[in-house]
Amino acid sequence: MSAVSPGDVRIFLKGFIQERLAAQGQDPLGELSDDCDLLLSGVIDSLGLLELVSAVNQHYGREIDFEDLDPEQMTVVGPLCDFVADRMAKA
Repeated sequence: MSAVSPGDVRIFLKGFIQERLAAQGQDPLGELSDDCDLLLSGVIDSLGLLELVSAVNQHYGREIDFEDLDPEQMTVVGPLCDFVADRMAKA
């Protein structure tokens, strides 16, 4: 697999969220800023976070260990995208 950038992860993340919102009959998102906290803003809930982690692992074809990511940053778009891109670079 070629290098994965934080921007690539953001595109995947936005698509995942848009699909979830559409399935729930909710309006689509606008832009995802780096400081957007998906949990605190109500975009996802705790179950949605688990689904997101599973979807990231499936999309990138490997198990990413999120244990090294600060739990408070796990739902913040910028740090999450950076973390996933960094872990994919170490594959």
